[in-house]
Amino acid sequence: MSILLADDDADLATFLSKSLESEGYSVHTALDEDAMIAELRRQNYKLIILDLNFGETDGLKLLEKLRAEGVGTPVMVLSARNRVDDRIQSLNMGADDYITKPFSFQELAARANALLRRKIDPSLNVLRVENLELDPATRKVHRGKREIKLSPKEFDLLFLLMRHAGETVNRQELLRESWGLALETDSNLVDVYVNYLRKKIDLPGDDKLIHTVRGVGYRIGRPAPVHSGPSPTKPQPTASPESFADDVTMATASTDHSAAQQWPLRALVHSLAHDLAQPLTSVRCFLEMMDMHNSKTVLQPEDLKNIELQADRAISLVKGISALVREAPTPAAPWISLNSLLDEIFNDFLVLIHSGLLALDRQAATSIEITSNPVLRQLIVLFLSKLVGRNTTPLLLSVKAQAQGGQCTLEFAWKTNPNAQAAAPNAKSILSKELGHVQELARSIGGELILSDEGSKIELKIPAARQELLN
Repeated sequence: MSILLADDDADLATFLSKSLESEGYSVHTALDEDAMIAELRRQNYKLIILDLNFGETDGLKLLEKLRAEGVGTPVMVLSARNRVDDRIQSLNMGADDYITKPFSFQELAARANALLRRKIDPSLNVLRVENLELDPATRKVHRGKREIKLSPKEFDLLFLLMRHAGETVNRQELLRESWGLALETDSNLVDVYVNYLRKKIDLPGDDKLIHTVRGVGYRIGRPAPVHSGPSPTKPQPTASPESFADDVTMATASTDHSAAQQWPLRALVHSLAHDLAQPLTSVRCFLEMMDMHNSKTVLQPEDLKNIELQADRAISLVKGISALVREAPTPAAPWISLNSLLDEIFNDFLVLIHSGLLALDRQAATSIEITSNPVLRQLIVLFLSKLVGRNTTPLLLSVKAQAQGGQCTLEFAWKTNPNAQAAAPNAKSILSKELGHVQELARSIGGELILSDEGSKIELKIPAARQELLN
């Protein structure tokens, strides 16, 4: 059984592919969209395992594109997003299963096996309507996280309705398929059992899924939208990037910046939480595989080193998230020493410095003083967290600073050891999905973010104290 694993975290992808291969699967790994598309054109795979954060845009958009192009291969989505809405959106866009990180490898393998079996036997496919799921193989029904207990006849009736989701099924067909009764039979069995289903499925507060079509029968699923001309009610304006930028400008004119910064900061914390799920998944699956194959597995030094690096990544990301959400005291003065700020920030990443994953080369003048706005600290913490969160190759990070005319240009540049097998992560790949939020935060403190064309460099222009005022 051939599986295409699409995940741009090379270490996690390598570990999962090895683990799946040990279970008898044939696995090919794609680390970017181009490689994934090329593989799908080259070979017919039985299953695609797709990370939701995969690609330069989003795994969901890639999934939608694949389905629009007619790719019918079952897709299992991996994600750190565990909200019900995220799961429903993925399933509605064409995913066949959804598993949240960090997950159990045994669960991943079991779900992969179930999807492959369903591909062979379509009658085993899980049926879904909105957040209602029916699994014919296990005869279990869920609405969201709530399991619904049905009698055998209720299950058969729901199964028939969901097989025709969005269509009206007449009473005669329901009687014939579910009870085997003749078409001319006059019976209210269908109405009675549909009423039983409604009481169990459409609870108070839920959106109605089972609808009566008067004089005909029943339909499951939301009714189609009715277009009857423009609404007489004046529509409410929706937020745009431009209006949000205006809000930021207005908020920064006051002494309290929190209103302008809360939304982008929240999104960035969520992004780091997703990055954290990667090494946690590796560590969890590694320990699980060790337990499963304890008597057969001979540990290789490189495996132990890799899992140690994953643990270091996880520790640093946890510290990064903690630093982002930490409540900062109100600055006592408009300016602070750049060196003291860097000392404080790098202290949160000591585990990486001690492990050798991160080496520092600081070239900032001791006299430079910069804005004391707490958002600057959050921005630098974010840069470092995203950098180490997507990397397991030792990096040399150079920090340079130049101040002139009330502005400081702070430069972060990184490179790998010349003998390293992997290239240094690209700045755009690190921040591509969060770039809009990061730029909003930078602007909110009067700064500007620049991603260098050289690839592995970020520049941040920020307010600084004029040198003549310091003498």
